[in-house]
Amino acid sequence: MFVLNAVTDCLLLLITARLAGLSPRAVPCLIASCAGGLYAAAAWVPGWGFLSTAPVKCAVGVGLCLIAFGQEDKLARLTLLFFTVSCVLAGAVLALGATDDNASMFLLAALGAWFLLAVFFRTAAHGHATGKLFPVRVCVGGRVAELTALHDSGNTLTDGGQPVLVLSPEILGRLFPAFLSRDALRNPPDLLEPCMTCLPSLRPRLLPYHAVGVPAGLLLSVESDGVEIGGTRYNGLRLALSPTDLGRGYTALWGGEIIGKDARYEDVRGNARHGAASVHGDGRGHSLYRRQ
Repeated sequence: MFVLNAVTDCLLLLITARLAGLSPRAVPCLIASCAGGLYAAAAWVPGWGFLSTAPVKCAVGVGLCLIAFGQEDKLARLTLLFFTVSCVLAGAVLALGATDDNASMFLLAALGAWFLLAVFFRTAAHGHATGKLFPVRVCVGGRVAELTALHDSGNTLTDGGQPVLVLSPEILGRLFPAFLSRDALRNPPDLLEPCMTCLPSLRPRLLPYHAVGVPAGLLLSVESDGVEIGGTRYNGLRLALSPTDLGRGYTALWGGEIIGKDARYEDVRGNARHGAASVHGDGRGHSLYRRQ
């Protein structure tokens, strides 16, 4: 009973993370899965039948999400998604004719459902991203990093009319000092003064943005030495540092044009006004992160 439920909870958490576009944290997910297995085993102890009541089940589900996704934004939405996935997977398992009376069949059915979902989303993501991934070369303070970017036409974040390249926290250590960490970027205003003191040449400032589910937010941005995007050179292009992963297979988002392999050089330093960045559109929320 422990193994069956621990594995099933692990699959549910992985599917939830995949649907939300998150990279699941291995240790919290493992702890949450084991906690779910222990709960299921305890519910079979004589005299502990109250653990099988609906309120306790809901409370345990919320607890698992707290353990697995407690460090993520929008925990309430992730929890709701976890319960939705649980219902869907339970229906799929029952549709395959498996019951909890046969643990091996139940586990095989759950694995089969998870496998089908994983294949479906991987195929869909591959088809969506085909032809939109391209190499990017970024130079900041003399440090150079070669990245893979996704051309996202829905990303309309600009600074003074110039598109902004959004970077994933995965590559922070290759371009910036250690104090610019993933956790620190969750509160950009606190980083502005240290950046202005330690990295004045990068001209750090905050960029406001809005996205689906985020009516108003801030990103820390810095000025690069130069960025080469699809063969086009942008000198002084502004970089926005995201506190959350952008997606699988790429570590940057670009909403501007991709000219092609004919080398061009465009100096955007000084063209951008010193005011805040803007998000242009028709008044509706545009996604900054693919997962939103």
